Amino acid sequence: MDDKISQAIHEEKNDLPNNQIVIIDFDPHEHPHQWPNYRKYTILLTVTLPIFLMPLTSTIIAPAVDAIEADFHVTSTVEGPLTVSLFLLTYCLGPLLLGPLSELLGRVPILFAGNLFFLAFNLACGFSKSITQLLVFRLLSGLGASASLATGASTIGDVFPKEERGLGLALLNMGPVLGSCLGPIAGGYITDYSTWRWAFHATSIFGGIIILTGLCLSRETYAPVLLQRKKQTLQATPAYKDLTLLTQFEKDIPIPSTSSPQTKTRSIITLYRRTLLRSLYLLFTQPIVQALSLYYGYLYGLVYLVLSTFPTLWRTQYHLSTSTGSLHYIAPCIGYLLGAQTCAFISDKIYSHLKSTNNGIGKPEFRLPLMIPASLLVPIGLFIYGWSAQYKTHWIVPDIGIALPLMGATVIFQCTNAYLLEAYSVYGASANGGVYILRGLTGFGFPMFSPIMYQVLGYGWGNSLLGFVAVAVGCPIPWVLWWFGERLRGKSSFADKD
Repeated sequence: MDDKISQAIHEEKNDLPNNQIVIIDFDPHEHPHQWPNYRKYTILLTVTLPIFLMPLTSTIIAPAVDAIEADFHVTSTVEGPLTVSLFLLTYCLGPLLLGPLSELLGRVPILFAGNLFFLAFNLACGFSKSITQLLVFRLLSGLGASASLATGASTIGDVFPKEERGLGLALLNMGPVLGSCLGPIAGGYITDYSTWRWAFHATSIFGGIIILTGLCLSRETYAPVLLQRKKQTLQATPAYKDLTLLTQFEKDIPIPSTSSPQTKTRSIITLYRRTLLRSLYLLFTQPIVQALSLYYGYLYGLVYLVLSTFPTLWRTQYHLSTSTGSLHYIAPCIGYLLGAQTCAFISDKIYSHLKSTNNGIGKPEFRLPLMIPASLLVPIGLFIYGWSAQYKTHWIVPDIGIALPLMGATVIFQCTNAYLLEAYSVYGASANGGVYILRGLTGFGFPMFSPIMYQVLGYGWGNSLLGFVAVAVGCPIPWVLWWFGERLRGKSSFADKD
């Protein structure tokens, strides 16, 4: 932000006595919502690129797991899948730690530090001398990568007003979709024609480019931090040293008179208590959050279970090379895209129609109807995928089968996030935080038992088991919340009653 002193404050100063409180606010041109479009979209670029790279880095080594195990003489059935899932664990849980810090320090410092942290340990992965080193480096690189997840959507909310956020959020959500699906394709060709280490070298080069781009184009967007900087500029002006300056965000809350390390520490502790502990509290006490977290977590783990075992299917059942087999990741990518576009196009129309039939009053439950057909796509797709793979039918059949649950899961993810944000409003971020906790744990755990499951049950009964669980866990949830969601919200001290 341009460090300009508001002319209005200058004029007020001439008539103010000592110790007068002055409220610091944005001039009209200073607020991030009022920045020119070229600046907004360059900022969007700086958050979209890492959001694309980090999921790509998560899945790029999925086709190389066997090569890694051979290089390091791994005999355990757990250590290979851990190379994928350990990154995912810290990537999903990291925002619970880094999100509050971005509210205290700003978006840019957290994103830049996280990208540097990711680059250092991702580069180290490519030079690992043992499987233990690789796993430790993957765990740490995932933590750095999570900075983009912690700041991406928040940055878009900072710079775009509500009516302009659609494109920014669409581009942001495309990043994980394309990254997760293009990563294994790139990894397959790298593994076939080079060495798995180049998967890390290539993503590190891309990460370096992203850091340089951020240095040139990034700009702080978080309004409280911007006003705090403006306040500090004013405080450095001799004419204001006897005045009490408060930002627009500080005027209604007690503000410490100093910015000592002890004060900053207390601020951090307060933020973590408000965010992390509240997310845990909602997860353990709110039936709505519990139900949706369970379903969301199961589907997220399911997605990564399938993505991590996909290369093995094409190599063992269809005898394809790693690079050729990796091209089949286009199928789940199509499922992702269809789910995202279907939800974006239909969900708002359903909501508007139901709102108009309810005397113009909207309800969070109006976000649920699309979850009903989506919850059926998941088991149907798993049955098709599993039994077509078991009997080695034409390759298009398992591709169609795998696209369907990915399409359904994407719709359910978006409907869940929208429902929780509207049902819990002020506490919507904390409610979704509870979802992210289970998401991280299942994304980490599911890929580890998948090799044993498929070895014992085969692709047919293995995926049928996953489908039956999806029916039992997920299909009743949208119906239950449709009929009882409003009543459950009425009994909650956190949820919106209307």
